[in-house]
Amino acid sequence: MSTGYLTIMRIKGDPDELEGTYEQFSDALEEVGQDHGLILHAAAKSEDGLLVTNLWPSKQESEAASEDPRRLQALGQAQLDPSQIERQHYAVGNWYPGPGAKR
Repeated sequence: MSTGYLTIMRIKGDPDELEGTYEQFSDALEEVGQDHGLILHAAAKSEDGLLVTNLWPSKQESEAASEDPRRLQALGQAQLDPSQIERQHYAVGNWYPGPGAKR
């Protein structure tokens, strides 16, 4: 059984604008994820913004990534208003890659 820590972030705003902003910073944020053990990342436009989910090995790795200076710099440059962002965090009891898991 594999445990983990799931983070879900909902960013409210124009989905197309948010997707463009996301794409500007995705390379830097991917490096942060790799350096902190990110297991899975997914981002999707929603009706009212952007939905981002991350699966980490532990809460500690999630917190370390959230405090990484590269991430903080990217978020600052994105000029998101904190009131646009809703975060949820969950301890994951089990996860596994499905047979179609490929990048």
